Amino acid sequence: MPLLVAAKSQSELAHLQALIDRPSITPNDAGCQPYIAAQLSRLGFEILHLPSQGVANLIAWRPGTPRLAFCGHTDVVPAGLHWQVDPFTLTEVGGELFGRGIADMKGGIAAFLTAIERALDQGANLDGLMMLLTADEEGEAEHGSRVIAEFLARQGKLPPWVLVGEPTARRMSGDTLRVGRRGAISGELTLSGKAGHVAYLQSRENLLHRAMMLGAELCALPWDQGAPDFPGTAFHLTGLEHGQWLDNVTPGKVTLRFNLRYSHHTNAELIDQRIRALMPADLVGELSWSRPCEPYFSSFDEQQPNFLTVVEKAVFAGLGQFPVLSTAGGSSDGRFFRAHGAQVIELGLPNATIHQANERVSKAEYLRLIDIYETLLLSL
Repeated sequence: MPLLVAAKSQSELAHLQALIDRPSITPNDAGCQPYIAAQLSRLGFEILHLPSQGVANLIAWRPGTPRLAFCGHTDVVPAGLHWQVDPFTLTEVGGELFGRGIADMKGGIAAFLTAIERALDQGANLDGLMMLLTADEEGEAEHGSRVIAEFLARQGKLPPWVLVGEPTARRMSGDTLRVGRRGAISGELTLSGKAGHVAYLQSRENLLHRAMMLGAELCALPWDQGAPDFPGTAFHLTGLEHGQWLDNVTPGKVTLRFNLRYSHHTNAELIDQRIRALMPADLVGELSWSRPCEPYFSSFDEQQPNFLTVVEKAVFAGLGQFPVLSTAGGSSDGRFFRAHGAQVIELGLPNATIHQANERVSKAEYLRLIDIYETLLLSL
């Protein structure tokens, strides 16, 4: 039988339980940020709520020169079906902790909050430490961390180091650090022509044929190969639509949909130019873009003291091995802070079950992440 976690008897899970119990589906924060603000306020943090277009954003800081910020999101994706437990009640089963958002990424937030408490209890100097939270990461991400980063940059208060609590680990907390992410953009290309009866058309007059040939050309376009430490650009067709189907009539409008994941060696403007260059001159074509996410990459070669070294030492202390550095995966809010010059590292829980039914993490790995974060804070 599953055991509901009792916060009073398991203090290391108290913050995690409080956050999981709040159904904060994007963009509804469901009271997560007020709860966190209350905890941080009693720890000597100053609090600023920075709402934007109905999205809850929180900036909390200890007075002093900004040094390190923890970035996270309190929103989660919908729970969906096929859960073995209540997705919005923290539940422990066989050493695993279940709950929507426990890995992505309420677990990271709760672990960092607990680490702050422990570090302060040991007399750590955390002046200049920040927590930056939004409820707009799983959605369009237009009114969350982007707004926070721009606000801090204008104020001259963006810390040089930003730690993102996204679930980066493969098996054990800390085994993988993200030091960059590819950009992403979705495209929609609509070709318009003349519908016709198949008995009277040549193949080239079939708009669907033209669209399929264009799709093949798009797939064959060469892109950059990235670098040894950064994946290259990849193009993928994701949809082909042509309206109502009739077996003897060709369509008068066809839409190709596609997505690109691109490296820091290219950009959205160049992608747009290359796609437009292939559009047939004898057809009416409309190209539009959505969900743009710029790539980012943090290089640590010239930085002293080195943020990466500090994080790696904290991971080694908690894991007994140094982490793998990676730039794989989808986009993250780290891009907004990197765009303003901050060094960004993502470090969090294992990600094997994120966005799935029965999202869960090992209790041991959650506790390990607290230890890693605590070691990092003590090293400041």
